[in-house]
Amino acid sequence: MAKNTNYVSELDQFINQLFKKNPELIEKQKQLRSTWWDREAIDQAEQELYLQNSAPRHGYAYFDYSTEQNAK
Repeated sequence: MAKNTNYVSELDQFINQLFKKNPELIEKQKQLRSTWWDREAIDQAEQELYLQNSAPRHGYAYFDYSTEQNAK
């Protein structure tokens, strides 16, 4: 069975129209993506410093085991 490649969803139509009306959004999208996702790797010394300065974590972040032990 052949795949229907003519179908374009409403969301795709909206985004395509938005980019046609505002072509500067494409460049801004690339710029903002690089802000959050395209980053350099953390070097080993910086990673070790981060691990040394972080507080120990419990197994479940939303439950404080110390309050349960104090209640007994």
